[in-house]
Amino acid sequence: MDGVKNRRFVSDGNNRMMSNNSYDAKLQMELENLIIQDYHKLYSCAFRMIGNHQDTEDVLQNSFLLAYKNLSTFRSESKLFTWLYRILINESYKHFNYINKLPLVKITEDLGVSEQEFFDSIEYTDNFDDDLVIDELREKCLQAFLKCLPKKQRVCFLLKTCTGLKNKEIAEILNMSVENVKVTLFRGRKQLQELFEMRCSLIDPEKPCKCQLWIKFMKDHSLPLPAGYQQIKTDELRKTHFKNLSLLEKIDYLYTVDQKYDQKEISDKIKKIAANIV
Repeated sequence: MDGVKNRRFVSDGNNRMMSNNSYDAKLQMELENLIIQDYHKLYSCAFRMIGNHQDTEDVLQNSFLLAYKNLSTFRSESKLFTWLYRILINESYKHFNYINKLPLVKITEDLGVSEQEFFDSIEYTDNFDDDLVIDELREKCLQAFLKCLPKKQRVCFLLKTCTGLKNKEIAEILNMSVENVKVTLFRGRKQLQELFEMRCSLIDPEKPCKCQLWIKFMKDHSLPLPAGYQQIKTDELRKTHFKNLSLLEKIDYLYTVDQKYDQKEISDKIKKIAANIV
């Protein structure tokens, strides 16, 4: 009789182990599919939080490694995508920068002139070479505007804009109430709106801050021209539909990331990460 009980105990233990292994394999497959499916959203959100492509690649790699390493700690009370996005955001925080003033504000304060006077003082003639760095400069400006937002406002705005997540999903990721997400989003958008509305000629051609004038100023003062930021496509911005968007719609449009991916390459990369961990 004892032998029968022992065999039954061993059999039950083996069944539980097989069940756990089956669950782990299923969870790993779900994570792999989620990363591949949401790769563009994950990349877009991380890039906007960090500001350059190299660090974004590193953060994504580290986030995926952490997700696979800690998959056994995942609790089914939360959704897998919520858990993954939370890991990504925590990794992105390590690269966060905050500025309390735009570079333009600091320069004009030091010179004792208004922004309008500053740009009026720059003599500019058309230069074809400048078109090569305009996109880079615009992208750097967009990142500077974001850096003026407090951390929670920036993250809420980017999760909404770059991923299209619902307020409830953002609340779950950030451990906030839905109402708090709404308030934080409103404040972040309002601050961005004020930053753009006051100066950016991309939003309103009548405003003083023009990319060509900035480039001329940087060249005149031997300042390094921006590189490695390019996302915006000038031809896209010249399309009529951009002119017809509302101010907030234009801001959302500017912060979307146009990045092309090879689906097979991404899939192979994720499978390689998983194979080295699990």
